[in-house]
Amino acid sequence: MISKEFTTDVKVLDEDEGIIEAYVNSMGVVDSDNDIIEPTAFDKSISKNDIIPFLQGHDQSQIIGKVLSLSPKYMDGDQYQLLAKLKVNLETERGRDAFSNIKGGYVNQYSIGFNIPDTGAELKRIGDATVRVINEADLVEVSSVIRGASPDTATISAKTEIPMETEPQDTALDTDFSASDTELAKAKLLLIKTQLELKKYKRKKPKK
Repeated sequence: MISKEFTTDVKVLDEDEGIIEAYVNSMGVVDSDNDIIEPTAFDKSISKNDIIPFLQGHDQSQIIGKVLSLSPKYMDGDQYQLLAKLKVNLETERGRDAFSNIKGGYVNQYSIGFNIPDTGAELKRIGDATVRVINEADLVEVSSVIRGASPDTATISAKTEIPMETEPQDTALDTDFSASDTELAKAKLLLIKTQLELKKYKRKKPKK
């Protein structure tokens, strides 16, 4: 599966239903992977009306919602942006934390994951560069991410059903990274405690 990321701005309209509108990918222009996704590339995928999950960091074990609608929007020149309406699942702790991060501007980039059929892409020479033009692709998921490859994504609006509480956030880091980070902090704390105990022992030890 291929993924493309996109940077965003955040704007909150109200707090009713856990709905987010975001530009999740740039289309029609060359991205940092030297690809051009045509504005019509996802038309067949969108027309299927299959449920497309909204994930954190492309991790299929971290579902935070689903895609309600997708449509390419013309911006300027050759550039289009893929506008997504996303429903965050506020009935789960992960969904509430994810929405709080998005609403607060702690996560402001999005990514799409997709597969390309055998005849879905072609290589073209543009100036001195060879780029891959993606004419057709099957959209698999949309994710909130830390860093993006596709320019100019934006969260248009965010709505929640319940007030958010201030809690430690998962963000878009995967669970393995978070766990190892916690263990490292514990190890450092244990080392500091041990060093303090040694200093106390040396002060109490009588001189010969």
